[in-house]
Amino acid sequence: MVDAVAVRPGHPQLLAQLPDRRWIVGLPGNPYAVLTAAHTLLALLLAGLTERPLPALPRIPLTGDITAAPGRTRLIPVTWDGATARPVGGHRPAFLHGAALAAVSLDWQPRTPVPLILLTGLGAPHAAAPDCPALRS
Repeated sequence: MVDAVAVRPGHPQLLAQLPDRRWIVGLPGNPYAVLTAAHTLLALLLAGLTERPLPALPRIPLTGDITAAPGRTRLIPVTWDGATARPVGGHRPAFLHGAALAAVSLDWQPRTPVPLILLTGLGAPHAAAPDCPALRS
């Protein structure tokens, strides 16, 4: 059904359905890429199978020196101060640090809001923190 997803990191990805209606989800091999792939492919499958809507992602202004990937959306680890998000830097294949993943598209401009996938621990999603005004809007 899906043999590629244009996201970096987070590839290769695969989504297939067997004749007996079971699903196969193929995720990449390194921790950072599998985390992004789980949010871009697996979460969509689970929402569809359970007939639940995807949660709305908060949009927070993003600052910092970020290079967009041609033809792809980058998910980069970020922290936020309650008003803006900024890259934590140094992300490599085994890097799992950051409070959120920011979805940075090719047309991103500095300080413009981007969708955030909020994380705790090693990547479990959670609801926006109620004590953070920027995440309530």
